[in-house]
Amino acid sequence: MNDTRIGFGYDFHKLIKGKSIGLAGVEIQSNYSVSAHSDGDIVFHALSDAIYGAIADGDIGTHFPSDDQNLNISSKKILSHACETLNKFGYSLGNIDITIILEEPRLQNFIPQMRKNISTLTTLNIDRISIKSSTSQGIGLIGNNQAIGCYSSILIKK
Repeated sequence: MNDTRIGFGYDFHKLIKGKSIGLAGVEIQSNYSVSAHSDGDIVFHALSDAIYGAIADGDIGTHFPSDDQNLNISSKKILSHACETLNKFGYSLGNIDITIILEEPRLQNFIPQMRKNISTLTTLNIDRISIKSSTSQGIGLIGNNQAIGCYSSILIKK
């Protein structure tokens, strides 16, 4: 029997004055930083939650509670754990589709390296990883540079 599942992950964080934003392991110069208990890489967070969701194994908070032990934890560690758990359940990734919503800075030039970093961490071929960026057209918290959001959809197969 062919066991195929989808997963969906979402992350949303407050932006604060800062010097850079880390997205999919790429440090991007910015007038803002992400306020978070971990290192705040919302791309890795949304992707990890998509993986946990697809295998019905909780979410990041289940595996990495917001306690002192996980303060400033690397999001690479979170994503690596999600991938290891996926493999333990007997599944592998089929494809990844990510959308980052951020007013500024523009992300287009950083997307190739983001895709490469995700490919390395997940061992998924880069041609199966899509990352898109969008703005909120100056509307709401994201449009006013007060927040950043990310959506991730995945397909997994046994």
